[in-house]
Amino acid sequence: MGSDSKAPVDLYIAAYPDAGAAQGDWDAIKQAASDDVIKVDGLVLVSRDSDGKIHVDDDFHTARKGAMWGAVGGAVVGLIFPPSLLAGAAIGAGAGLGIGGLKSHREKKAIKADVEDALPVDSSGIVALFEETWVTDVDKALSHAAKLTKHEVDADSAAEVKKAAE
Repeated sequence: MGSDSKAPVDLYIAAYPDAGAAQGDWDAIKQAASDDVIKVDGLVLVSRDSDGKIHVDDDFHTARKGAMWGAVGGAVVGLIFPPSLLAGAAIGAGAGLGIGGLKSHREKKAIKADVEDALPVDSSGIVALFEETWVTDVDKALSHAAKLTKHEVDADSAAEVKKAAE
């Protein structure tokens, strides 16, 4: 689940016009995290339907790791996607968990605008929150993304999101 260091944390939104490509990269990054090749703090597979609503199709958690990654992923999704775009009430309810986690309102608005731009209608995406240590490996795992939006989130803000999700 990342280390206790104050390393910068990255938030990636990978967009795919093809659900099969998204699923392939999802399987690759999930396997790398399961095998402890990389460490992620939040990892969620999403899709955006023809009405523009965001659906959480899968989140990453394993019996060995516990459900926290899924909770962090849900908090991150709730944090970056405007509630009006979320299809699931459970995710909408989780949105408040980490809403204070990012360092500024302007940063949150910028990320939301990027997500809406990066994840068009009828597309799929992967949202990943991880320490910068793993950038090269995550970039490889998300190799089929048509578009990859990257944001650096300071370690203290990421810690707040993870703590809120607990």
